Amino acid sequence: MVTNINYNHLYYFWQVSRCGGIAAASKVLHLTPQTISAQISQLEQRLGKPLFIRQGRGMHLTEFGQITQQYANDMFAIAEEWLETTQGDLSHLSKTLKVGISDVLPKSLVSKWLAPLIDNERISNLHCIDGQQDELLAQMATHKLDLVLADKPLDNSLPFKAFCHEIGKSQLAFFGNKEWHQQLSPNFPSSLHNQPVVLPAKGSPVSRAIYYWLQELDIEISVAGHVDDSALMKALGEQGFGIFPAPILVKAEIERHYDVHFIGTIDNAFQHYYAFTPDRLIKDSIYSEFVKHAQMNQ
Repeated sequence: MVTNINYNHLYYFWQVSRCGGIAAASKVLHLTPQTISAQISQLEQRLGKPLFIRQGRGMHLTEFGQITQQYANDMFAIAEEWLETTQGDLSHLSKTLKVGISDVLPKSLVSKWLAPLIDNERISNLHCIDGQQDELLAQMATHKLDLVLADKPLDNSLPFKAFCHEIGKSQLAFFGNKEWHQQLSPNFPSSLHNQPVVLPAKGSPVSRAIYYWLQELDIEISVAGHVDDSALMKALGEQGFGIFPAPILVKAEIERHYDVHFIGTIDNAFQHYYAFTPDRLIKDSIYSEFVKHAQMNQ
């Protein structure tokens, strides 16, 4: 069993692996390349395995080096979290809260969810970042985000731990431009037969629920396309490519922004909304308070 690891040496290794080489890391660490090289060699001797393969002036991580880097990422991220959390007067902690927001979420819902965080005296700054759900979760895994809001449940295959909280849901309905509204609304849902519909990704929970509902009603549609970007799906609906599903909860916002109209409700089909919080050593009640408020005010 390896004991008594020099964590300064591990830190030097970590910086070299992040910077891509000893020369670049020496500028970050303010040490000579010779010193860093010697320290890493000592670490390799202590561990009994090489961390790098040296090819000319280049350095590449060995398989053992890649594993070590992953553990070092977690260790030093936790150390940074600890320092951020324990700085200053612990009885009056104030922090910057970094929230990742899936770019498909309706902004009216997001603003309602985030309102308590804006008014929270323990939060000095609320930093919001838009992006795709997978990218945001990856940032949360490396401690770059504290909270992620999205419309899909957590993928169990992800290589990191996070908690998934359902904070709301909305029944779905079909929307379309003025022409489709006039044509399909009177005899909905039978009027959908053979009509073009723009749907989310084929394997998504929303698409599966809609297909099941149509099958129960013995209605066949013409799929105008599967689009995973909800904003693009609405834009295509506005242009008349077909009708599209969207949450009733944001009906007014959709009709106002895209010049479309409500056509009819889809039974037993819902859009769910989630908040993902990190599995951190230091628990913060801000997260549980946020989830509780969002669930109570959906």
